[in-house]
Amino acid sequence: MRNKSFWAITHGFISSEDTKVLTLLYQPLIGQEALGLYLMLINLVDRNKLQSELFSLAFLFDVLFLKADEFESQKERLEAVGLLTTLVKDEIFLFKLSMPLKARQFFNDGILGAYLKSEIGEKNFKLLLSYFAVKEISEKGYQNQTKTFDEVFKVKELLSFQADGFILSRKNSSGIFLKESFDFDKIYQQLPIRIKRKSIFTKRVISQIAAIMFVYNFSKKEIIAILSDSYDEENRSLFQERIVLNARIYYEKTYGEVEIAPKTKQSDEIDLTLLKPQDIINSINPKMTNKAFALNTIREFVSRNAVDIGLINAVIIAALKYHENLPSLQYLEKVLSNWLAQGIRTGHEAYQIIQKIDANKKTKRKQVKTSDEPAWLDEVLAELEREWNEGT
Repeated sequence: MRNKSFWAITHGFISSEDTKVLTLLYQPLIGQEALGLYLMLINLVDRNKLQSELFSLAFLFDVLFLKADEFESQKERLEAVGLLTTLVKDEIFLFKLSMPLKARQFFNDGILGAYLKSEIGEKNFKLLLSYFAVKEISEKGYQNQTKTFDEVFKVKELLSFQADGFILSRKNSSGIFLKESFDFDKIYQQLPIRIKRKSIFTKRVISQIAAIMFVYNFSKKEIIAILSDSYDEENRSLFQERIVLNARIYYEKTYGEVEIAPKTKQSDEIDLTLLKPQDIINSINPKMTNKAFALNTIREFVSRNAVDIGLINAVIIAALKYHENLPSLQYLEKVLSNWLAQGIRTGHEAYQIIQKIDANKKTKRKQVKTSDEPAWLDEVLAELEREWNEGT
């Protein structure tokens, strides 16, 4: 691996505020070595070209005092939290560096915020929260006199514009792919008048609503109440982070202790596209200690991967049959990637794999902390691959 080369690109450079977020919020999750790798890569990037020269991986190993396996482990940590995307062509790696979330986005994130709290404890979490918190400035009594574009500029004809160069920017998720129908129009028609405005329901917001309804199995009445509570009256907007947070709070308060009895008789193949994540969790492991956190992980898994929903459910089932608690997003996506590489594209194709998995494996297999995933993930993937090959 030392003989391979790499280059790095980014769409911006970290500010002092970004450094605070990286140090105080990301570092407790990824560790000092992973943070050091991120800072090394971003500082190799030329500020004018927004890309680095071509370097050998040996240079990176020597400067950071890392062995090949240690480098791979730290790289995966950066990938897992969304700071790094890795592409490879022949013997050359392309590392695409992403900017860290803003502090507010991090704390409101359904995965990162919850995971940080579980890692450092509630007391330390509140301490960090108070460090980044600022007192909101009251605008009470002020009237908005801001002019719009068309009030200031008078343009007879707007000419089309096309940039000749490529402008780097943060790439957003393409949304989710659900085989079952999702009729947003029916939800929209039942919304309260104060939030019934098409402009605030962007594709990303609608995608988030679809993922939340799928993961938590909310009714239309419930999701409407959540959207109503999430509406920001002052900004007249809907923020994704607030929708996710309110959905999680509502679920924990309303369904935190609910258990659904598993079906005991199954003579035919199950249509995996019809299963709901909470049904899967309660059927396989009804005593899971943190169902709300697991559902947040699944919501993120659904949102980030536009594949057949039956295949998504198959990955979740396979993971739960090996582990008492749902593994991390990184684990789920590696299993999914492994199956896709083998040509498994649908829940029907994955069904024969999960049918062979012995549910007792999760009690026989030695439990390993999720932070050490790279050490045990290969073993699980190899086992799943053997079962797939035996069935074909």
